[in-house]
Amino acid sequence: MLQVEHDAKWIKRLSALSKVYFTPTFIGAEQLDASQPAMYVGNHSMYGVLDSPMLIDYLYNEHQVAVVSIADHSHFYLPLWRSVVKKFGAVDGVPAYVREAMQQGYSILVFPGGGREVLKREGEQYQLIWKQRYGFLKLAQEFGYDIVPFAALGGDEVFDIGFDANKVVQHQYFQKLLQVPQLSRLLRKGEVIPSLPKHLIPKRLPFYFKFMPRQRLMHIENLEHLQQFRDLIAAEIYTGLKDLRVLRQQQHGDRFD
Repeated sequence: MLQVEHDAKWIKRLSALSKVYFTPTFIGAEQLDASQPAMYVGNHSMYGVLDSPMLIDYLYNEHQVAVVSIADHSHFYLPLWRSVVKKFGAVDGVPAYVREAMQQGYSILVFPGGGREVLKREGEQYQLIWKQRYGFLKLAQEFGYDIVPFAALGGDEVFDIGFDANKVVQHQYFQKLLQVPQLSRLLRKGEVIPSLPKHLIPKRLPFYFKFMPRQRLMHIENLEHLQQFRDLIAAEIYTGLKDLRVLRQQQHGDRFD
């Protein structure tokens, strides 16, 4: 049986510094209901480690919503880092593990863009890179989970890209390497190549999170409906990001004009 290591005290301690540094604002708390497990679906920030702790901490320690975060396989390759990730309630993104967590009644936190959306390149800030992924919606429908879309603003602006990974991935010699099937699989066709930041210390910017109304999946009958529903969720997230930019400009106009 899957053992979820959801350490609330650890989460609170680790997110405390981030909350002081980024002063997060959360909107849409009325959409949160600990009595009804749901799947929380949002945009993934660059490098993906600054906003997630604050989000998980807020959901659990403020609203008693225990979420299992679906993490990329790469997080579980390194023993020490794997232990840290697990303490946040994360599990390897294998459908069988996710099913077990849902059978145990956990809410699910999923970033459909996965590792590729984390390893953003120049011009991809706040872009959803979901490809043709629908598995998370099929799981939500299987277990009768509502989808709660959310938008996260701030994480894609704390680092400026100093070296764009596209310079490597698009190079002719790298493309030749990708013609070797084993290398192509290992490098995920170049998706695991990260862009490098100009500076290691993140800018001190305010973070914002917005939860949108729950969306039910029970009306989905075929792939076309599934595609339309996923497009609806993506549109909700983009609208949420737009709303958060307006709010941020109202509150910090001198910095974000």
